[in-house]
Amino acid sequence: MLSGYQTEEELIQNMVDAGCKEETVASVLPCFKQGQKKKGLLLLQQQRKALLDGIHKDQSCIDYLDDVLCGIRKGDA
Repeated sequence: MLSGYQTEEELIQNMVDAGCKEETVASVLPCFKQGQKKKGLLLLQQQRKALLDGIHKDQSCIDYLDDVLCGIRKGDA
């Protein structure tokens, strides 16, 4: 029913700990409770992709900032 979790609370807590917003939890939980495992997994995959996209965006910002720092340091030499 809850795809490997003993309680609904355990599943909810794990999703919250994984960065899922309240809306995501509210969308995913009924899927597993109603036996729609594929749909629940799809929603969680979408959440994962959103988190990964955020990491990539942050990495890009760090790369640009490194370029700025490097350029400033070269100017001080």
